[in-house]
Parts: sequence; C-alpha cells; structure tokens
Amino acid sequence: MERSDYFQSIDLEEIKRFVEEGQEEHLHLEFKQAAHPSKEPKARSADKKNISKCISGFANSDGGIIIWGVSTSNGNNDEPDVAKALKPIKELKKFINLLNRLEGQAVTPIPTGVKHEAIEQGSDEGFVKTFVPISENAPHMANFADKHYYKRSGDSFYQCEHYDIRDMFSRKSSAVLTLSTKQVDNPTRFEDNLKLQMVVSLQNEGGNFARSPFLKMKVNPPFQISKNGLDGNKNIGLFDTKQSDGGSYSYGGNSAIVYPDMRHGIDIIQIRVDENDIDSLPDLIIEYLIVAENMPKVSGKHKTRFIHPS
Repeated sequence: MERSDYFQSIDLEEIKRFVEEGQEEHLHLEFKQAAHPSKEPKARSADKKNISKCISGFANSDGGIIIWGVSTSNGNNDEPDVAKALKPIKELKKFINLLNRLEGQAVTPIPTGVKHEAIEQGSDEGFVKTFVPISENAPHMANFADKHYYKRSGDSFYQCEHYDIRDMFSRKSSAVLTLSTKQVDNPTRFEDNLKLQMVVSLQNEGGNFARSPFLKMKVNPPFQISKNGLDGNKNIGLFDTKQSDGGSYSYGGNSAIVYPDMRHGIDIIQIRVDENDIDSLPDLIIEYLIVAENMPKVSGKHKTRFIHPS
C-alpha cells in the first residue's frame, strides 16, 4: 500500500492498535505527545520544536507520518521506541489550527503536500495524524529547532552534517530513474483464459535529464517478457541487447534521453492465465539494474500484482 493511502486509512482503531501491539517507530512513522493546550511557554516551545524538527526531517528524507497524542517508551540497547500509551489531545480543533498555522513558519523553504487530520475520540478531544511527503525542494531548515537541518534515520531524526546538505542540493541537479509498472487495460481474451500484460517503464523523478539509459531486468516465473514488444510488432522502448545469462534481459539506450517527469516505456511482461485463477497469481517481482548518465546506478526489486480486469 502506498504511504499516502495508508495515511488515509489510519483511524482511531489503528491508533489503539499501535499501543496494544507496541508498534515500533521506524523510518516512516513517529509518535509524539503534544504539550498543547498548556499555556506554559516551555511546553508550547516544545510543540513548536517538534513540529519543526519532524517536518524538516521527513521532508529531507523519504517522507513519513507523525501521530500526535501517543507517548513512547525509550528503546534500550539500540532498540527503537515503541508506542506506550494514548495521550488524547484536548482542544483538538485549536491544535489542528496550530499545526496549520505553524506549518508555514516551522521550516524554510515551506514544503508542499503536508496534511494534518484530526481523529476524534470525544468532544473536541483525540489525536492528529500528519503526512509529510518527500520533498523535491530539500533541504528544509527547522526554524524552531535551532535552525538546523534534519534527516530521518531508522526511528529517529539526526542533525545533518555538511555532506548531507550537499547531497540534497546535488539531488536537485541529478537524474533519478525509477522502475514503474502499469497493467494494460482490455487484455486479449481466448476461449478459456486471458493474456494479462504489464508495461515496464523508466520514470525520471529527478531534476535533470538521464542520457543513455540502460536497464537490466529479470522476472520471476511464471511471468515472461513479451516477444512482441510494446506495440505487438517487436518494437521496444530501448535497443534490446537480447536475453543474457540467468534469464535477464538488457536494454540499452545509446542516445536516448529521459527528461524529468517523463515516463519512458521499455517492454511488456505478460502471463496467460485462466480468468478464475487471476487472484491466486503470485506477486510479480522484477529484479533490476538501472544505469544512466547524470545519476548513480541503482538496483533493487520491484513488486506488484496483476489484478482482475474490470
């Protein structure tokens, strides 16, 4: 499930589950106990610092979710903190207003896409969930946390070193090619089965163009690379260097260029299956290596599923 979709699904029952099961904080999840509605300057300052530090740290890293109104136990021996107790926030509407107001002051530059949503437990009492997406405008300085820059590592935020800030600036001028997939609508129907297809593309999420892209990929059985290319006439998105040892396929781009925000189709993965067996298909797992000018090489595994066509 995408992180934004999971954020939308978080409700009161999920927050209770965090505590009941001792949910650990991790790279994309942070619990915070709010001092609000305390009138003490020190307590109010703590809330501002936490808002500033969390938004900076998640925006400068891979994004994340903050749950306000849950206390944690301190992890020992390098173990992560875990959700310990529910601490519902009183004057919940005022706290939401506070978050929205401080959001534009807490970090510089102001990140886009941050969301705060209340989860009520009683009359004007409950919890708040905050979604912070990864930012394309990093680095973001935490104005209420001594004007430092923060990043997320494991279950905690750390103050950025010089090289962290340098890398964030360089990310803006780099290409970032990722592997993406999209299932083809209207599959070919045979007498008793369907041919399902998934288009594999390279998507540039960086701030610079990627020249001469190269992709090497391997899929798990029973899935196969199509022999007919993207259009049924054996045409593919990059020059094909054919199948290599171990069942991998390699695609080289020579003078091809993938521009920022562009998705470049490469090839099709397919399977022929009985219509009644689609839901029992295993996950499609694509092992990949991506290389291009203006970016470091990246490798990994992309997992997705074929779904029953509507």
